[in-house]
Amino acid sequence: PDGTTTVNPTLDEKNFEISLEYTNRLLGLSLSVSELEPLLNKMGLKLTSHTDDMFTVSVPVTRSDILHACDIAEDIGIAFGYNNLKTSLPKTLTV
Repeated sequence: PDGTTTVNPTLDEKNFEISLEYTNRLLGLSLSVSELEPLLNKMGLKLTSHTDDMFTVSVPVTRSDILHACDIAEDIGIAFGYNNLKTSLPKTLTV
């Protein structure tokens, strides 16, 4: 009634700002942002900006499986190769 129009679905890319320390801690790696960029590209993601400790990733609308920063870290791990990650035991005792 007020004359506004809305186009659905929204096909805008989503942007996620992620800590480099968080990503490396989850994966057990020590990658730099320049080393992350080809891994992100391999998974269809785009590095849009970065600083020494933070980076921003643009996620296309076709990647509906990416909802959180941990999903981007998972994609980096897949591109790096899970078989290339070092295995280690947890630092705490578990039952």
